[in-house]
Amino acid sequence: MTAVGFGLTVGGYLLYCEGLPLPVLVPDSHVDLGLTSTEPLNPSIYPDRDTALTDMAASASKSGQARYAYYRGAGGALIVPTLFSPATTPRIARLMLEVREHLGETVQRELKVMLLTLTGTRVLQGAFSRVVRMASGPALRPTARKEVLEGEAPASRTPVTRATAPATDTASASAVPAPTTVTGAPAPSRGLVQALAGNNPTPPMAPGPRLPQDVAISPTVPRLRKLNRPIGPSPSQNAQLQADIEYLRKMGATNIRVNQQQITARNAQRVGVNRPDLQFDYNGRRYQVEYDTPMSARGPGHQLRTASNDPNAEIILLIAP
Repeated sequence: MTAVGFGLTVGGYLLYCEGLPLPVLVPDSHVDLGLTSTEPLNPSIYPDRDTALTDMAASASKSGQARYAYYRGAGGALIVPTLFSPATTPRIARLMLEVREHLGETVQRELKVMLLTLTGTRVLQGAFSRVVRMASGPALRPTARKEVLEGEAPASRTPVTRATAPATDTASASAVPAPTTVTGAPAPSRGLVQALAGNNPTPPMAPGPRLPQDVAISPTVPRLRKLNRPIGPSPSQNAQLQADIEYLRKMGATNIRVNQQQITARNAQRVGVNRPDLQFDYNGRRYQVEYDTPMSARGPGHQLRTASNDPNAEIILLIAP
C-alpha cells in the first residue's frame, strides 16, 4: 500500500495497492483509529470476512483484549485484517489519520472562501476528497465509490494464489489515459491492443465458485443486439468503446457483443447473467472486456465472476474516465 484516499462522500477509505489497477474501498465500519492494542485470533487466513467474524464470535478472548483475524478481500487479491487500526495496520492507520486531517483543514479553508465569495458549490468540488501517499504530499481527488473489500458477490470470494502478503505491504497503479488520434477521437485502448498482441496487462485470476444465478442460466445464446449500446453514463467511456470496436473489426474479431450476458467462444453457450461491457472472439478465443473509471473498484470483482463462468476466457480490465 502506498496511498490512502478519504472523502466526504466516499463512505470509507480508498487503499491504493501494488498489483491492483484500481483502489479498494475500506468501509468506515472496518476501521477503528483509536484501537492501539489487540491480539490475533489465530494465524489462519479466512476466505472472507464473515467467516473470520464468526470464528471470532465463537471463541472468547481470555485476556479481554480486542482481537482480529486475516481474510482474503478484494476478490482474493489482498489479505486484510477484520479491523484496520493502529494496532493491526499501523502504516495504513497513520495515513488514514493524515488524509482526514488534511481534508478537514482544506474544507475549513475553502468554507471561508465560500462564505466570502458565495461560490460554495464550485469551491467545495475540490475539497470533497483527498489522497495522501507514503512519504509525499496529497495528490489525486477520488470520487465516490461503489465497491468494498468483499466486492460485488461475497459468495464467490474464494482464496486465489495471487495474494501472498498482507495489505500493509502492498501500492497503486495509476491509469494511463488512452492515446488520441489527430482528429481528437479516441485511439484503441492500449490494454486492448497489448492483449491482442499476446501481452495482456491484466493479470489472470483463478476462478472461484459460480454464483447460483449464473449456474441456473439457460445455455441458449441470446440474440445479438446493437453494438452502439451504451455501457454507462460516461460519454468518454462510450466513445472509447466504439473506438475499440472499430479496431476489433479491422483486426478480424468476430462475435462482438456489447453489454450482453456472458457467452463462450463461437457462441457455444451462455454461461452467466452478468453483462461484460464488451466481448468478442479473436484467434479462437473468447475475450471479455470491462471498462472502469480510475476511482472504481469493480474490476477485480467482475474479473473473478467472469473467470469463474468461463475459465478459458481472456479478461481485459481497462480504465477510462
